[in-house]
Amino acid sequence: MEVHPSVAGTLRRLREEAPGVPLLALGQSVFWDEPLKAMLPILAEAVNEPVSLVAGVHDTDYFAKLPGGVESDKRFIALPKNDGSTRDFWSAAGEFSALFGSETPVTREALAAAGVSIDRIARGDADALDKATEAWGWRGIAYNNASPKVTSEVPIHHAFDAIESTFAWALEQSRACLEEGEPSDIVIDQLRTILCDARDGCPGQTLAEFYECMLPRLHQIVTGRPSQAEITRTGKLLRLNKETAGLPRFAFVDLFLNPQTADEAKQAYDDAIAHSEVYTLDKFGTGAIPFDLVIPGEGRGTIRLTPKMLVVMTPDPKFIKLEKPVESIHDLAAVVENAFGNVVLVGKAITLIAMMAAEYVFAFYEGASMYVAQTRKMIEALKEREIEVTAKPILRIELDAWDALKNTNRWFRLPEPLRGPFGADVVSGATIASAWKCVSDQQQKNLDALGKARTVSDLLQALQAMRGGRWQTLREEYESLRKKMSPFDAVVRDYNSQIASTHERLREIKARWAVAERLRGEAFRNGKHEERDKLGDELTGLRLERRDLWDRLSDIRRQKSEAASAPEVRAIRDRRLKIEREAEIARLRTVREAIMATIGMEKTSRRPAAWWFPLVCPDGKWFEGQLCDVRLRLEPLQ
Repeated sequence: MEVHPSVAGTLRRLREEAPGVPLLALGQSVFWDEPLKAMLPILAEAVNEPVSLVAGVHDTDYFAKLPGGVESDKRFIALPKNDGSTRDFWSAAGEFSALFGSETPVTREALAAAGVSIDRIARGDADALDKATEAWGWRGIAYNNASPKVTSEVPIHHAFDAIESTFAWALEQSRACLEEGEPSDIVIDQLRTILCDARDGCPGQTLAEFYECMLPRLHQIVTGRPSQAEITRTGKLLRLNKETAGLPRFAFVDLFLNPQTADEAKQAYDDAIAHSEVYTLDKFGTGAIPFDLVIPGEGRGTIRLTPKMLVVMTPDPKFIKLEKPVESIHDLAAVVENAFGNVVLVGKAITLIAMMAAEYVFAFYEGASMYVAQTRKMIEALKEREIEVTAKPILRIELDAWDALKNTNRWFRLPEPLRGPFGADVVSGATIASAWKCVSDQQQKNLDALGKARTVSDLLQALQAMRGGRWQTLREEYESLRKKMSPFDAVVRDYNSQIASTHERLREIKARWAVAERLRGEAFRNGKHEERDKLGDELTGLRLERRDLWDRLSDIRRQKSEAASAPEVRAIRDRRLKIEREAEIARLRTVREAIMATIGMEKTSRRPAAWWFPLVCPDGKWFEGQLCDVRLRLEPLQ
C-alpha cells in the first residue's frame, strides 16, 4: 500500500524523539471520528515504523445538559443544534451525524451578514429562528435531570434507548443518501448488532463501559482488520491512589503542590489562559489548583487546598480537614484515597494535555483540541521559570474524506441542502471528490453576493445570477410592477409632502401660540389693554387656522388612504410583497445551503464519522483510499 510521504517521515521523527512511546487517542463518543484513529497502526506497518496505540473513552466530563432544561419526561433526549433554543448545547458524549451532516448551525451572525431578516420571514412563528438555523443531519443527546452526572456513572440502561433510537435515525438518514443500498443495509444491521451486543455482553453497566466494549468492534468494522489498540478509559488512566501516584502522568500535578514550585506553576497557568474563556484559578476560590477530582457517586469538582483543609467543589462540596499540609502528589493521593476511596484526578483542559504528554503522544486531528496552544504557552512559561516539564510531541492527523471518494464507485442521492450547490440530485463519489472544493468556493461567493444585496432589486439580481430559472422572470416582473407603481408613488409622495408641510405649520402655530399667550399676560399685567386685545385677536386667528389645518390634515389622509387602497394599487402591492417574500425565503435557503456546502463539508472532510466508511463502501475502498491520502505531522509541546 502506498501512503503519503509525510507518514514515513513523521513516524521516523517520532521514533527518534519519543522512542517506544505509545500513541493516545481519547474521545468522549465512539460514534464520531475517534474509531478512525485505528488506522495509525496500519499506516505505521505500511512504512515499517511500528507504533502502539492506546484508544480510550474520555469518561470524566459531565454528560451534556441543555441550559434551562428540556420539557420532556424522558431522562435522555436527542436534540438538534441551532442558534436559538439549543444555541449553548454541546453534547460530546452523545452526538450523531448522518452522512454529510455535522454540528454546523446557521448562525444568526451568518444570516445577518447575508442580509436575512428572520422577522420578515417568520410572521409570528415563534420557532422560526430554530428552524432557520438548525444544523442539518446532527443530533445530540442531553441528560434531562436537575442533578448532573459524570459520563463514567451514567447507567447504560438509562441512556440506551436514546442512543439506539438516535443512531437508528442517523443510519436511516444516511441510507437515504445512498443509491443502490443493499450492501449498506447489511452494514446497518452489523452496526446495530454491535450496539446491542455491547449492551448485552458488556461486563460493566455504565455508558463509559458500554463505549469501551464497542470501540474495538468499531475499529474492526471500519478498518476491516482486528483492532490493534489497547482499549481503556480516562477513568482508568487517571485513577489516583497511593500506588499510582508515582506514575509520570501525575508528576505535572506535583508542580502545583510542591511549595517550591506551586506559586510559579499557578501563575504560569493563569498567564497561559489570560484573555481566553477559560477561568483563572481565583475564579474557583482560595487555594484552587487546575485539577478536578471525580468522586464515585458525588461527581466532579475543582480541588482547593489550604494548609488545614482540602475542598472538592463537587455539586455538594466535600471538606476534608488535613492533619498536615498537602505538599506532593503522594500526600494528595493518601488524603483522597483515605477520604473517598476510588477516585480519578483529571486536569482542566490545558493541564490534562500536559499530564498525559509525559507518557503518551496524543493523536489529534488537525483542528482538534483548541487548548494545545495554551498548553504549550503554559509549558514555556514554566521553563522560563526554570521548572522542567516532560512533554512528548503531538501527532496531528490530516484527513480529506471527500477527496478520498475518488477511489470508490459509489453513487449518492444528495441531501436536499446540497442539491442546489452541486446542481444535481444524484452524483458519483468521484464527482464529489473532484467538485466539492469548487462548490464550496462558489457558495462562499454566493454568501458574499447576498451580503451586498441590500435592496429587493439587488437580491433578485443576485438570485438570478446564482439560480437562474424563474428569478429572471420575477426580476423583470418586479421592475415592471415598480414602474406601474411609480405614478401612485408620486401621488403618495405629494400627499406625504402636504402632510409634512401641514404638520410644520401646526408646529409654528404651537410655538407662536405660546409666545402670544405669554405676551398677552404681560400686557394685561402692565395695563396695555389695546395690545392685549390685539394679541387676543391673533390667538383667535391661530385657533381658527389650527382647526382648518386639522380638517385639512384629516382630508389629506383620507385621500391618501383612498389612493393607497385602490384595487389596482392593492393588486400591485400584494404581488410585490409576494415576490419580496419569495426572494427572502430563497435568500435564507441559499444561505443554509451555502453554510452546509462550505463550513459543513470542510468540517466533515477533516473529521468524518468513522462508521460512514463501511456504510458507504462495505468493500473498504473509501477507507483504503483515505489511508493513502492521510498526512501526518508532529507538533511540539515544548
